Amino acid sequence: MKKGIKKTIIIVALILVALIGVIVFVAVKELQEEDILKQEIVNYSNKDLLTDDYKIEVKTTGDRAYVEEAVKKYYKNLSDNVKSINNYLNDENLISILSIENLKEDNPNFTKSHQLINTTKRNLSKAFENISNLCEEETIKNLIDKEKLSDSEYYYDLYLSLMYTEKDLEKLSKTKEEMEVISNNLNLFLDKVDEILTFLETNNTNIEYSNENIIFANNNLLNQYNTLLNELNILVNDMQELESNV
Repeated sequence: MKKGIKKTIIIVALILVALIGVIVFVAVKELQEEDILKQEIVNYSNKDLLTDDYKIEVKTTGDRAYVEEAVKKYYKNLSDNVKSINNYLNDENLISILSIENLKEDNPNFTKSHQLINTTKRNLSKAFENISNLCEEETIKNLIDKEKLSDSEYYYDLYLSLMYTEKDLEKLSKTKEEMEVISNNLNLFLDKVDEILTFLETNNTNIEYSNENIIFANNNLLNQYNTLLNELNILVNDMQELESNV
């Protein structure tokens, strides 16, 4: 009888030890994954939106994985739109749009050039709209759906402590301002190019295109053209200065 009781006690003790071991193991794993989550979010928030790669690789599980993936997708989306706007600063098609080669090929109506300008402006508007929305405080606060979290309050508060800091909000606000300036300047550039093309189109009967130059029938047209070009050059210089500071 005593041996049976003793054996039962030993079995119960072993079960309790095993359970405690499992609990400790799970607790340690939870803490380790939470540290990984924190580090991953810090790493992503410190990346360069313009130059770095935002590969989405989830390294945690459960609620942490949901938060991690949402944050990484957020930064990738923001980076993609920032890169989209900045790419136009070095777009060869835009840089060469007023080249003699393009003007000779596309005159007298400059259909392809006008289409390029309109497409670029639409894409710029869409990209900046996305950036503006992503940088809003409400977007950040609502990025995580509490209903998808098993421990909603804890992990939502953890998310806010990592993403909704004063430093993060200032950085995002600065990003929005920089992209707005670049977007506005690009639109001014495109408007001026469009104005030049319209001028050439309107006066096509008084213009000839040689291999290297545009030949105007009179000095009045030449002076108008040079004035437009000077205005464009000022915009280009402003854009180049912006690019060097971004």
